[in-house]
Amino acid sequence: MSSSPEKLLIVGSNPRNQELLVEFVAKLGYTTLRADTLEMLDTLLDDAPQAAFALVDITGFGNAIWSRCARLHEMDIPLLLIAPRQSLALKQLGFAHGAQTILQKPVGMKDLADTIRGLLHPKV
Repeated sequence: MSSSPEKLLIVGSNPRNQELLVEFVAKLGYTTLRADTLEMLDTLLDDAPQAAFALVDITGFGNAIWSRCARLHEMDIPLLLIAPRQSLALKQLGFAHGAQTILQKPVGMKDLADTIRGLLHPKV
């Protein structure tokens, strides 16, 4: 592992949830990029972020979020979705647009930490 911490892209429309996720991810030893709107996400993606991973809370974005998820996938940025509910249709949309996994709210912090570590550092 390099000396600089890996950078995670945190995407969500709820500022308080974003703050909590950024604080939590920092405690895990990662740095963050943050997008609170689709426009902010587009700007970050246009700047070709060096993100090792994207954590996207799809709540509040509507269907427009899916093209951004596909773009993250095309950029080879692993994608973890957080969703307000689990349904077959939502799972199919998420996986079709590049998600490696989908967690349902409320998300347990241990589950989130384990999932992030597992996706960033898979054991072969």
